[in-house]
Amino acid sequence: MIYLKNEEAKQFHTMGTAIALGKFDGIHLGHQLLLDGLLKEKKKGRKVLIFTFGASPNEVLVGGTKKNIYTPEEKAYYFSRLGIDILLEYPFTKEFAACAPEDFVSQCLVKQLGVRSVYVGSDFHFGKGRRGNVALLKSLGEQYHFEVNILAKKTIHGKVISSTVIRDMLESHFHIANEMLGSPYFLYGTVVHGNHFGHTIGYPTINQIVPEYKLLPPYGVYASRVWLDGYYYKSISNLGKKPTIQGKHQIGLETYILDYNGNLYDRDIQTDLLYFIRPEEKFSDIEALKEQIKDDISLMLEQEK
Repeated sequence: MIYLKNEEAKQFHTMGTAIALGKFDGIHLGHQLLLDGLLKEKKKGRKVLIFTFGASPNEVLVGGTKKNIYTPEEKAYYFSRLGIDILLEYPFTKEFAACAPEDFVSQCLVKQLGVRSVYVGSDFHFGKGRRGNVALLKSLGEQYHFEVNILAKKTIHGKVISSTVIRDMLESHFHIANEMLGSPYFLYGTVVHGNHFGHTIGYPTINQIVPEYKLLPPYGVYASRVWLDGYYYKSISNLGKKPTIQGKHQIGLETYILDYNGNLYDRDIQTDLLYFIRPEEKFSDIEALKEQIKDDISLMLEQEK
């Protein structure tokens, strides 16, 4: 997959593309309808491209920073695995925000990217003051001879699926967040050296650092799985700061992989969090922690029978 951002994204030119437009934070079930459309276009021989932004419009226009369900690196990894040809992470600036919706279509989608087909959600807005909507996009599609595919919102439990709703569910109802995501919430990152404490108690773990700009569910123990070399391995993960172990620890994901003994240091790994088992806690001593890990694994295996 070609992954371009910042000035490279602005300078990139191509032709004959099918494009999905959106922020794609979470890549939830609604987003996946857009992606399904792109993959059908790919089977027809078209190049498929995702047009998104690095910084969110609110960050640029209002200020401050916002944590994302998935980091730009995680989204790029996800799209690459899916088979997307081009990921364009366009720089959102105040100058870009002032662009008229008609100019965005004519200059960016048509002239720069050679659009032949566009996929958007029914609430899609674009251009200065969010003046552009799906009706205008359809009109411009007729003018410039490209197809416009508008996909309706999906709902679960009476709630419209959106990144905003999933953000709330991650903190309060993790299982519903996963349901809305359509696939388990994951962390993708490099396996780093920890304190090797797990080896000393019979549960060797891999450690992944959590980026500070990633939105997290509650700290605690999760049933998980790790994608390695084309297979999923059962695992159990602790998200948090390791309160039982002496010293200060930054937020990380520590995972014990069942039935795996390979060396994974310095490899980029996908770890999926399947469901919440218990909150993170500080134990009186190492033996108590070891017994709890044993109980957690037994509980996980029993629930998966």
